[in-house]
Amino acid sequence: MKLLLVSANRESFPDPIFPLGLAYIAQAARSAGHDLRVLDLAFQKDPESSLSERVRKERPDAVAFSFRNLDNAAYPLTRFYLPKYQRLVRIVRNISSLRPWLIAGGPAFSLMPELMLCALGVDYGIEGEGEEAFPALLAALESGRSPLGIPGVFGPEGGRRTSEIPGGGSLRSSKADGPPLAFDGSAWSRIIPARELFDVRRYGRVGGMANVQTKRGCVFRCRYCTYPLLEGSAHRLRDPEGVADEIQEIVERDKIRSFFFVDSVFNMPASHADGISEALIRRRLRIRWGAYASPAGLTLPLLRKMAAAGCDGLEVGSDSADRTTLQALGKSFSKDQILEVAEDCRKAGIALCHSLIFGGPGETPETVKSTCQTIDSTHPTAVVVMAGIRLYPRTPLGDWALETGVVSDASELLPPRFYIDPVVAPMLLSTLKTFAASRGNWILPGIVPPIEPLTRQILRFAGYKKPLWHLLRYRVFKDRVYRDR
Repeated sequence: MKLLLVSANRESFPDPIFPLGLAYIAQAARSAGHDLRVLDLAFQKDPESSLSERVRKERPDAVAFSFRNLDNAAYPLTRFYLPKYQRLVRIVRNISSLRPWLIAGGPAFSLMPELMLCALGVDYGIEGEGEEAFPALLAALESGRSPLGIPGVFGPEGGRRTSEIPGGGSLRSSKADGPPLAFDGSAWSRIIPARELFDVRRYGRVGGMANVQTKRGCVFRCRYCTYPLLEGSAHRLRDPEGVADEIQEIVERDKIRSFFFVDSVFNMPASHADGISEALIRRRLRIRWGAYASPAGLTLPLLRKMAAAGCDGLEVGSDSADRTTLQALGKSFSKDQILEVAEDCRKAGIALCHSLIFGGPGETPETVKSTCQTIDSTHPTAVVVMAGIRLYPRTPLGDWALETGVVSDASELLPPRFYIDPVVAPMLLSTLKTFAASRGNWILPGIVPPIEPLTRQILRFAGYKKPLWHLLRYRVFKDRVYRDR
């Protein structure tokens, strides 16, 4: 089958993100024998015209869209991406001389597959990982069989296209042609993403880093988090030597030496993080890297091993520094662990960026102020602050919102819907702005509007490759990396 794979993500704050998930899917489809092309809309000046031109030129049998995010998950300066996604689908649908199959996937689709299928008007969508489901879907379409029994595949009943169904209503069918399929979720770990189909070096120039995944799945039970929905609740680990092979290839082929591990939590399980670090140390690649981390299980020996392997910064999901708030969010660590990790990062020479979320159930003015003061006392390089929690269906907090009447139906969560405890709603934004104003290294993406990111462009053009929050340790860059003044 002739395919056009489209990466629809155009968000560039704080940096453009390489479409790693689509690169995995591309390799899986190519290995299955399909003829494919990719269109990355991240750098297109006119994405809609670019899409129309490519479809008319390539005349694909199927156009598969990867939708990374529904919105920027930031309150109150929220950006909702679905209307732009809908226009992209309509562009292809309205080319009357062609009738390619329209397929959707990616995290944004997977969060609410039935709602997204109807909203987008695509023919089929894939919930969750697509390395196995996507080739199976294509094989079914080629042979004229219904793909609706394939795990994760959503589509209209009766095999009709959504455009042919009055009102666009559609469901996933439980009936399938042939024996039922079952995927064990291991296929992705044997695939090296097809980065060469994309402009990797441009991402390296404008974003500074290459992204790599060492595992999928999350064992934590944070009440707001969607990672267990998207990747499952059990770890599936890649071989550390395979990860090192992939990084070495990027260094040699694309001349990139800065990396970011996009695992939901890099340091869990700790033995795997240790194994990745050991493999990188043996390669002597002279790289630097960062990752998302949790205070749970982040020990000084592990941090020192990671530092020896090139780790120079961690974005730690602290969320809060108040005991009751941490419990309400479903966190598995304590305030004391946050303080200990901050000191251990200092000892290991690793820059620390805390991520905080304010406004969850049970938040009070006292817990807000206590968290701000405690986190500030750790002297972090940077702090990223979000006000309000984005609600998603099928998460514990989303289920709670439905049960308590905060929202009446899951469809209300398709557009961005945030929860802020009424007790702190009147004071939260002003308190956070006032506290951050005198510090310069507190980043408030949804609260303080970013101005044209001229500083970022100059820094990247000058060759700075680390996450830009590292610069907030220097007074000259305080309040100027994420907001130009």
